[in-house]
Amino acid sequence: MNAGGEQIELMLPTPALAVVKALLRQHAPHHTAFAFGSRVVSSAEDRARVKPHSDLDLALTGTPLPLDQMFTLREAFSESDLPMRVDIVNMGDLPEGRKLRAWPL
Repeated sequence: MNAGGEQIELMLPTPALAVVKALLRQHAPHHTAFAFGSRVVSSAEDRARVKPHSDLDLALTGTPLPLDQMFTLREAFSESDLPMRVDIVNMGDLPEGRKLRAWPL
């Protein structure tokens, strides 16, 4: 459930979620990650819009990753067997006050 009280879910197959969590543990072990964007849904209409190739948006909390570590993380996702592109940002880089549906990973 999101802070706004709405029921949300992450539209990501279990095997893909396992890969995402493993890469985050390996390359950003001291950060908490949240999925947001089109794969975090709250309605049947939202679910219908998610396609297998829809990207996965991730935000990392905590101290921003150094550029070399962020590059390594992005490269690991790019080289993985995930069937979608993964976009990663530091939570602090998102616009303040932007209301997000976020799913903790």
